[in-house]
Amino acid sequence: MKSFSKFISFMIILVLLLGIAAGCSSEKTAEGEDGDKITLRVAWWGSQDRHDKTKKVIKLFEEKNPNIKITPEFTGWDGYWEKLATAAAGKNLADVIQMDYRYLMEYVDRGLIEDLNSFVDSGALNLDDVGEAYIEGGYVDDKLYAVNLGTNALAMAYDPAMFKKAGVEPFEPGYTWEEYAEAAKKLKDQFGDGVYGVEGAKNSLVNFQYYLRQHDIELYNEDGTALGYKDDKLLVEFLNYWDELLKDDVAAPPDVTAAVQGRLEEELIVHEKAPTLWFNSNQIVALQGAAGRELKLALLPSLPEGKEGLYLKPSQFFSVSKESKHKEAAAKFIDFITNDLEANEILAAERGVPIATKVRDHLKPNVDDAAREMFDYVELAEQHSSPIYPPEPSGAGELDALFTRLAEQLNFGEFTTDEMAKTFRAEANKILAKNK
Repeated sequence: MKSFSKFISFMIILVLLLGIAAGCSSEKTAEGEDGDKITLRVAWWGSQDRHDKTKKVIKLFEEKNPNIKITPEFTGWDGYWEKLATAAAGKNLADVIQMDYRYLMEYVDRGLIEDLNSFVDSGALNLDDVGEAYIEGGYVDDKLYAVNLGTNALAMAYDPAMFKKAGVEPFEPGYTWEEYAEAAKKLKDQFGDGVYGVEGAKNSLVNFQYYLRQHDIELYNEDGTALGYKDDKLLVEFLNYWDELLKDDVAAPPDVTAAVQGRLEEELIVHEKAPTLWFNSNQIVALQGAAGRELKLALLPSLPEGKEGLYLKPSQFFSVSKESKHKEAAAKFIDFITNDLEANEILAAERGVPIATKVRDHLKPNVDDAAREMFDYVELAEQHSSPIYPPEPSGAGELDALFTRLAEQLNFGEFTTDEMAKTFRAEANKILAKNK
């Protein structure tokens, strides 16, 4: 009996040792040895359409790379950055994280994302087919911290059927802010209660930044330590424009727009409660899918003298976490998204116009109407764009959240436009001063 007990004890110890050895082997596999299974976590934000397509691409990647399993982590835009910040604080970032141009410098300055140049050099991440203009936004001091997932531009989606019913002509390049407001009022008058000429009071920071660019002014000063405009005149003008549309019941009130919470599927244009939506051009694919009908893209309004504020930008990036134990496999996944034709057939340019030439050439003749609209719009926007500004400084994400919070208070009547502009300047400069 004692011999049997000793045998059982021996077997238990042997199993535990084998388990430890297997764990060590698995750790080794994390560096990419063939035949060994590793797990990558990939995080992104977006619509349900993006989620569905990305998960299909993940399945395809796993089929072609059987030693790699991917755990997807996705959410809507609202809450994504808070979730990412919490993960960063807990040293629990996903291996691959979807990154935005506005937040890039913050994550670089905090040492949270990896320079990918070594993986480009090794061939794990092949960018030979990518033009410089498509990748330059991801570089900081010659280090590649982020790979562009698609090129896009600020745009306005509109419902051509609603425009036609109201007798409003589609917007042509060069139309003014005043002409946009007049069209919005006419659309509101046509459709009456419950339908608005503008989806909401679009006093958001990215749109104010567009307005500043029309005046040849940057949002930030050169070293990112303060705002780049000298007084509040332009911000007050911008806020007054939208505030008047809200007070005239042309723009949807905040209690109506609050229910959207950044979800494309809930946008008013999807439900024919507004004829326009200001957003990024790459979102037209998911938006039209959610609406189930034709939607078109138009440029944003210009100043009377025709000054443009557009620029081409990375729609979003993929970056690799500095703390990832599987960086080469993470780079391999980004390479797959960038270059694999079958993967991009599934994605259908939903994140923006692809950056690899062969992928663009392969997709454009075969994409659906929504994606073709996006391709055509980016070509149009390029003709009306000026160069993109350098990556925004650390604190840009905080400024974005600050502006949104103050704008909501303004929309609910808690501020005058002068008070909001003054408050934004004071609090924004405090945030940016930390960059000194």
